[in-house]
Formats: sequence, C-alpha cells, structure tokens
Amino acid sequence: MQAFVEPGRNIPIEAEYDVCVLGGGVAGAAAALAAAREGAKTCLVEKEYALGGLATLGLIVIYLPLCDGNGRQVIAGISEEFLRASLKYGPGDLPDCWNNGGDAAERRQKRYQTRYEAASLTLALEELLLSAGVTLWYDTRLCAAACEGGKVQGVIVENKSGRLGIRAKAFIDATGDADLCFLAGEDTVSLATNVRTGWYFTGGGEGVRLHQLSDPIHGPIPETSRRYAGDRHWDVTQHAIDGRKMILADLERRRAMEKDVYPLLLPAYDGMRMTRRLNGAYVLDESEAFRDFPDSIGLTGDWRKCGPVFAMPWRAIAGVKNGNLAAAGRCISVSTDMWDITRVIPTAAMTGQAAGLGAALAVHRNEALNSLPISLLQDALRANGAIVEAP
Repeated sequence: MQAFVEPGRNIPIEAEYDVCVLGGGVAGAAAALAAAREGAKTCLVEKEYALGGLATLGLIVIYLPLCDGNGRQVIAGISEEFLRASLKYGPGDLPDCWNNGGDAAERRQKRYQTRYEAASLTLALEELLLSAGVTLWYDTRLCAAACEGGKVQGVIVENKSGRLGIRAKAFIDATGDADLCFLAGEDTVSLATNVRTGWYFTGGGEGVRLHQLSDPIHGPIPETSRRYAGDRHWDVTQHAIDGRKMILADLERRRAMEKDVYPLLLPAYDGMRMTRRLNGAYVLDESEAFRDFPDSIGLTGDWRKCGPVFAMPWRAIAGVKNGNLAAAGRCISVSTDMWDITRVIPTAAMTGQAAGLGAALAVHRNEALNSLPISLLQDALRANGAIVEAP
C-alpha cells in the first residue's frame, strides 16, 4: 500500500516508524522516550509546538506525589526522571527526605512531590526526547486512522504540508481524549462533566503568583457556569472562552485590592480533566486498592489522600480490536471514579512508559501488543527502573 485512501483522494505515506505516539503530553513523552530507548524507530505527533500538554502549556505546574503518603515510593522509572527533569533549569527543589539517604520517618510526613516552572519542564522534555532519537512532528493533528486485519496500519495527519500518512508497526494513543482509539473503532466512554478552569500567573503586587481557578470538580457548580464535553468541538471552544472569563473576573477582584497587579501568563492549552477514554478489556475501579494483578505494569498512589495504592493491569492499556494499539495517560481504561486518580502527571508518565516499552518489545518480537508475554514486559520495566508491583 503506497497511500491511504480517503473518499475522492489518496493520502501519500510521508514516513514509516516502528512506534508512532499520538499526543505529546507527559504520557506521550514518556511513551516515546521508552520506545526509543528500547531501540524502536519512534515518532511523536503533537498538535502544539511544545511537549508537556497540561503540565506545561496548561500551567498545571504541580508534580503530584510518587508516594503513597505513608512514606513508600510507588512510582519510579521515567515518571521520577521527569519529576527531577522539571527542576533541571530551576527553580524548585524536592523534599530532602526523598533524596538518596533521606530520613524514612520524615517521608511519612512529606509527600514525594514538587512545584516546578512550566518553561523548565518544556525544555527538559524536548531535550530528553531528541537525545533519545525521537522524531517530533509539531503542529500536526491526527485526522483519521487506517485499520485493517485487526491492526492500525497507519494514521492520517494534517499540518502545513497538507494531509499526510504515517505508517507504523505499533501505535500509542496519548491524546488525552482517546482520539486514536475512537478513530480506530475501539470502544470508548465519554464524559460531559468537565468544569471551568483557569490556572494563571499574575505579576506586580506581591510578585509573581500562581492562581489555581476551578469550579468544584465534585458537587454543585455555580448557577452561572456549566459542564463541558471534551469530544464536542463547540464545548471545547466555549470551555476556553469561559475559562478566560473566569480569569478576568478573578483579576478584576484582585486589582480592586492591589492596583498594580497584572496578568502575566495565561494557559495556552485546554484545561479539561476527563473527556473520552478507552473502554478496554479491563476497567480498573477505585474499589480495587491493594488488589494484585498478574499483568500489573505499574503502581499509583492516590494524590488526594494517603494510603491507597493501585496496581495498573496491562489489560487497561492495551487495545482490544487493534492488536498493535495501546493507550496511555488519562485515556486509559478506568472507571469514572478511578479516572480522577489516574489522570495526573505521575500516573500518566507511568502508563506512558509501560505503553512505549511494550510497543517496542512487541515490534521487536513481531507480535500483537495485547498478546505480549506480560512477564517479559514486567522484567523490562523493572530493568528500566519502574516499580511494577507491591512488595
């Protein structure tokens, strides 16, 4: 096949890869990095001009915990590497107790997390991926999937050069919205429960400050507000407009108290939290804390409270209808309650590493992702610094 067919025209194949990652947020960056380090020819397709998604362009600049809140680290590997990379160009630091040789008792009092600056993580992520040999496709949007024989044969994208085809042996959906899963015919679940958000920085007054605006995630929202679906284009547009109106109202309130306060930095990325996800072979639920899974590919704590630890089964990541497709980040197969736990930066990077490494191994072995021997993937994850299951 020299081209992908759309009604009325053929789409030329622009490039071929072992692994193609769609979406350049934290999950996509982790997936591409893991695949490339495993020797796979890898590309990453991103609609913006920088990596990180909400973690950088969206100004969600809090790297939530890699621990369980009781002093035990539960996420490592690339997620921990990204945590430390976020501070590479400063400012910011980690609690001393979480450095090598840190005090174990103090770790039970301070969670393994940090506040970073978006520009520092933006630069560090791109540096890491380029050094690993990942080919970046910026300003490029996914348009369609070409599927045949139980596989995604390729994707059709669009950028300044027009519509182009990318062929690959394995694909990872890290779009955050399960866009590739949806286009490839996988079963998906959509939510119209997103609320207004508006994380932004001001200058003047008391100096540079971050303001974390949001309607309540759970419970009633203001009568003047509404909820939004991330897979409806009018909702996406209105969410962006309403978020900036929310910022303006907050800014006016602050300027009434501090005349020299001014808007310094606004989010350049949509702030929706939970939109569309894969409905996979297994749907992980919040009731399954501390449950062991034979196909676990990583752990996550609960950023909202101390104690719970969840194992992530490979079946919640691998595609069902397409044997060479996996999801990573907030569009993996979890229940609505669990979605709030897994959508955050550390867990997204953890699932990204597993998806990317699994894709590379499957390509090397010429087999489907969803039939990859799980012990092989688990051993490879451990060898790359990840924590796979609870001791």
